[in-house]
Amino acid sequence: MNIFQFGSNVVSTVLRVMSERKKEAPRAEALLTKLEAQFGGRLPEEARRKVIVSYSIYQPMIIDAFTALRGRASTEEEKERLILYFICSGAFDDFIDRNELSAEDLDIISFQPEKFQPRRIEEQMFLHCHLALRNYVRDQQAYDQAARGLFRAQVDSAKQSLSTPVPEEELLRITQEKGGYAVLLCHFYLDHDASEAERTCWYRIGGIIQLTNDLFDTWKDLQAGVQTLPTRIRDARAFHTFFSGLTSDMMAAVAALPLPQARKRPFLLRMMAICSFGDMAVRQLRNLQGDAPLLPELSTLHRKALIIDMEKPANIWHCMRFTWQQCLAGSRMITALKPLPA
Repeated sequence: MNIFQFGSNVVSTVLRVMSERKKEAPRAEALLTKLEAQFGGRLPEEARRKVIVSYSIYQPMIIDAFTALRGRASTEEEKERLILYFICSGAFDDFIDRNELSAEDLDIISFQPEKFQPRRIEEQMFLHCHLALRNYVRDQQAYDQAARGLFRAQVDSAKQSLSTPVPEEELLRITQEKGGYAVLLCHFYLDHDASEAERTCWYRIGGIIQLTNDLFDTWKDLQAGVQTLPTRIRDARAFHTFFSGLTSDMMAAVAALPLPQARKRPFLLRMMAICSFGDMAVRQLRNLQGDAPLLPELSTLHRKALIIDMEKPANIWHCMRFTWQQCLAGSRMITALKPLPA
């Protein structure tokens, strides 16, 4: 693929994602309204917005990328299940972040939902969506394993808001498991079973997305006293090496998929485009560090130095160049493996 073909593919992909996002947001809002009427209440506006925004981004960017690996589009039923998932995900985050449920109640509502007595619409809707999804899943053992992994990571993430320092290896585990299992769970709601190699892709891109979100939230987390890997960065060059390793691992996971090359290459573009946002954020930190051996203390920097402006032409160009470079490297990996018939 030459640079002109790549540019055309990127532009068409971006336009398709933007177009689909506009279509999916009303779908999520309509289902939320229907469920609220069913339970005789209304979710807080912030909670509704979080569900709509999360779903309308994930569906075209991630879910459609994985269904395209099978040569098909996502079905209406799959899309509805994904909305139910984001209702659950958003509600559970609030249960933890706002200390709305005790540790015992969190365990019961997650793994013994039939025993939980809901008191608010948030709990009623969580239970309804959680049970509907659980009853659909075919591989219950693997699903329970992933759900328990996410539960542990979400509960442990409460440590990040404490004044007691969290070891970096613990922050890394929480980040990777929280993002990895959250995205991995999505594949259980699709109408096909995923291979182990495909599940690896789901998990790896989830960890990268979580770390990227943390990078974009660095300023906000510093103000709130939340401990994340990015708020701990001292050497941006070393962190860039670490992030590049995650990208390379993702690239290798795509190359290892037991699918034809013609399916893997468009998927690789989508995954590397997602990775480009994190690389861009780390590059901004590298620019702040310059030739110095370490970054200045992040807490001493102004907001403008840490906020990432996605509309800056330089940032857009960085993402496109990064995606192009990684797709070239990934394509070489794919070609090196024995090709499967299309």
